[in-house]
Amino acid sequence: MVSGTNTKKPNQISPSGARSNRRKKSVIFSRLSRVILMSHLIGLLILISGSLVLNQYTDELVGARISNLQSQAGIITSILGDEATGYSSGAELDIDNAQSILRRLDLPKDWRVRLFDSAGQVVADSDQYDDTIEIAPLDAIISEQPQKGWFLRTYLSIKSKIKSWSHDLPWRVNYRDSFRWDLKSDVRSALDGNTVGGKRYDDQDNLIVAVSMPVKRVQQTLGAVTVDSKDVADIIAAERRALMPFIGLAILASFFSSLALTMSIVFPLRDLAQAAEDVAISSENKDRIPDYSNRDDEIGELSSVLRYMTQRLYSRIDDIANFAADVAHEIKNPLTSLRSASDTLRHVKTDEQREKLIAIIQDDVSRMDRLISDISNASKVDANLARESAEILNIVEVLNNITDFYQQTRLESDVEVSFEYDKTKFNSDPVQIRAFETPFAQVIRNLVDNALTFSSEDGSVRITVTTEMSKNAPIVKICVDDDGPGIPPDNLETIFDRFYTERPKGAQFGSHSGLGLAICRQIMMAHNGGIYAQNRTDSDGQVAGARFVVTLPQYLSAGRVKSVKKAG
Repeated sequence: MVSGTNTKKPNQISPSGARSNRRKKSVIFSRLSRVILMSHLIGLLILISGSLVLNQYTDELVGARISNLQSQAGIITSILGDEATGYSSGAELDIDNAQSILRRLDLPKDWRVRLFDSAGQVVADSDQYDDTIEIAPLDAIISEQPQKGWFLRTYLSIKSKIKSWSHDLPWRVNYRDSFRWDLKSDVRSALDGNTVGGKRYDDQDNLIVAVSMPVKRVQQTLGAVTVDSKDVADIIAAERRALMPFIGLAILASFFSSLALTMSIVFPLRDLAQAAEDVAISSENKDRIPDYSNRDDEIGELSSVLRYMTQRLYSRIDDIANFAADVAHEIKNPLTSLRSASDTLRHVKTDEQREKLIAIIQDDVSRMDRLISDISNASKVDANLARESAEILNIVEVLNNITDFYQQTRLESDVEVSFEYDKTKFNSDPVQIRAFETPFAQVIRNLVDNALTFSSEDGSVRITVTTEMSKNAPIVKICVDDDGPGIPPDNLETIFDRFYTERPKGAQFGSHSGLGLAICRQIMMAHNGGIYAQNRTDSDGQVAGARFVVTLPQYLSAGRVKSVKKAG
């Protein structure tokens, strides 16, 4: 037995739930915050790694040390060669005197000098003669060693692991192996009369700079001297330690710059997102979008666009609600007339009355059909504009095509439609607009149809096009004039309201829904243009007809834009 039903879909997430889940997340865990921090740290880490490796500095230091060792080895081999006994092929290396000379050498710390005889055997080593005594205070005798703090222990452990990991990297192992020190090979090369030296790594992977040089008496090689130094690694380590404070400052600067970017980008974006969700939940929050328009950046533009979008959205919602109310009101009128006529039809007694009521019913049905068609067209305007793509149109060609259509379909009794423009100007320099071709043509046709309805039988409808400057930008101005009775001054603006009708005498009932001009304004707003009405007057100041004016921006190529700005 089922005690209850769960109507909520498994994958459905309410807006409030999504909002609360996101708001619980700290900014630290924001993906954008992590991206900002990582983008700062990656470049910084590359720079730090390059600084710590110190390849160029190491190479220069090794080169300088090799030159120094060669100089010292040259001096030592010269002295040993001069102290050798005998001449020519009978010359021999005086081992005792050589050992005495090595004992008297004042070598820097971590330097080592070895002398090899002609057989490659070590006969003297400076390390065996080092009799220096280091004097240092003894550590205090304590019963227990003090325990290191957890932070220091953690730091030392991490440092040791990083050092071990970096030391065993394959490319570093291969690099050290390529410079592995083969002392016997260097000694043999020196005994052959060659001077060899360079960067070496011993069996404990310590960096060594070594030079091997032959000991000669005249042209005879009596032995070889090898001078090596282990202090290069200490110098590089000291340089790295000297860089640590600067690296720490760089990391702090990167962290604080990331924090500043987070505060200036992530926080406003989160506020905008939260406000957008609040607006989506309730119309009472439509004014809660934060205003960052004072920021001269993309965040300010986003804030302005969101506020504008919200205003347009709720304006569209209000328009839809008003449109629905207007539709209901307009459809009620013919429905009421239909009901009244159909009820009366049951009680009529003469054929004449019956025919009159049937005519009223037919007129009401025609009116409803026209209303439904225009309402459908009005509701589809925005959707059609969203589906279409704006094109670059030659305004003269568009208006010529519309005029030709009316001229070809015109009957002898119909009002004439003509198109007038400055052919010299417009043909030499075509005027272009960026527009949706079908909706824009619909605007002109609606205005022409409206003018034809109100024009007198002996009048005409005239279309004219001109260009002018407005706020330092060129616009195209299209006028549709008729010779009708004009428009009441108080209605020059209200005629663009939905379902407004001002029928001339003799017009067929139900032939006007009052949506044509409203659709025109809706389309022109989508083109960033405008439309307005005015009355034409004759020389006596009397109304000679109505004029509808359509304005929209002129499309200019890059070269023409420069010339217009220069002329302005």
